Amino acid sequence: MTWTLQLPYERPPKGLHSNDRVHWRTKGRSTKEIRELVTVLCRSQRIPKMQRASVQVFWVVPTRHKRDADGPDPLCKVIYDAIGSDRGVGAQIVPDDTPEFMDKPRLVIEHQPGVTAHFRVEITDISNPFRPDAVNGIAERL
Repeated sequence: MTWTLQLPYERPPKGLHSNDRVHWRTKGRSTKEIRELVTVLCRSQRIPKMQRASVQVFWVVPTRHKRDADGPDPLCKVIYDAIGSDRGVGAQIVPDDTPEFMDKPRLVIEHQPGVTAHFRVEITDISNPFRPDAVNGIAERL
């Protein structure tokens, strides 16, 4: 099952782009705002707790301007922390945001003409023990 969250930001908030050099308080405010927003969106959709999740972040943009896919990494980190952090404000969908509990593919920049730029987060439950990689691991042990 997959759940979709939409964040209404055209670009990463101040302090949450790898090229930003802002005061720590500005970055802290942006971090708090994103963590709270993601937590509220997860709770409003009643996303259940799961053993393992895949969290894919998309930056949906209306133009084909050149954009650095690595730039929003600090924003992605805040999103991952909000979904799987074991402390602080967070939805706590998975026990932690480590690779053991969360798969984090690279950010994808998606071109959609005519839309307002935004970030989309897709959370997929991959807790199923019968995933092909798990089945292959079991078969190798036999």
